[in-house]
Amino acid sequence: MLWVVLIMISIAIYQVPDLLRQKKWRELAAFALLWLTAGIYAFLAVIRYPLPSVIEALVFVNKILSLPFLKTGS
Repeated sequence: MLWVVLIMISIAIYQVPDLLRQKKWRELAAFALLWLTAGIYAFLAVIRYPLPSVIEALVFVNKILSLPFLKTGS
């Protein structure tokens, strides 16, 4: 679990200063959202929490948003 924390922190240390220096606020917000999502997913995977498959996640998103490119054909 410590490795997950160290890797996630090192990614942030590498990416965030450039985004701040260049004042790319939207990119920083997108990075933060993806970074947080990846960190939570990695943490849950390390503690062996039962995670849904990618297909189950796409079906769930399709039910909520009704995206036409995710239609299952039924």
